[in-house]
Amino acid sequence: MKNFLLALSITILYTALPTVQGFGLGGGNKARRGAAAKPSSPLLEDALKGYPFVNDDKTKLSSTFNELAKLYGDEEALGMVKIEPRVLRFDAENFEPCLESWTEQFGLEKAQAMVKRNPGLLGVKPSLTEDADSSMYGSYVVAALRPSPISLAAWGVLLLSLLGNQDFWTDGGFYNGGGSPLQ
Repeated sequence: MKNFLLALSITILYTALPTVQGFGLGGGNKARRGAAAKPSSPLLEDALKGYPFVNDDKTKLSSTFNELAKLYGDEEALGMVKIEPRVLRFDAENFEPCLESWTEQFGLEKAQAMVKRNPGLLGVKPSLTEDADSSMYGSYVVAALRPSPISLAAWGVLLLSLLGNQDFWTDGGFYNGGGSPLQ
């Protein structure tokens, strides 16, 4: 009876807890195959730390980041996640077909640079990548308009100087040649 209960408890543990990795109890072949097939990026933890959404499946986020790192490089993938964290929610199965299509059109380096400038392109379905000239030009626009702290500070100082310059506004502002905001 003891052997039967022991065998039953081991069977229950093996089937009920498939994610247990220690002591040879479950998780087994599927987990080992996945780990061997897709090595983890060394920057995975940094990417997950910067991810602002809390109720998402960490294994899906990890596999998405690892796919991104495989195609674009570890540092570049981390940079894209910092720019646009929701890329970890995109369908990772689309990453490689899209990159292949863009590589045929622009070459590998230009295609990777385009996605680095505009990580939102990772959400595009492969069927929509046939004519990507507008995406290439749009990636430059997106990168140029992405606010940085320095550009925001410069625009803020300019705005405050214009708002505080009564002569500029009483002379008609921009419409009548206005006064110089620096006078």
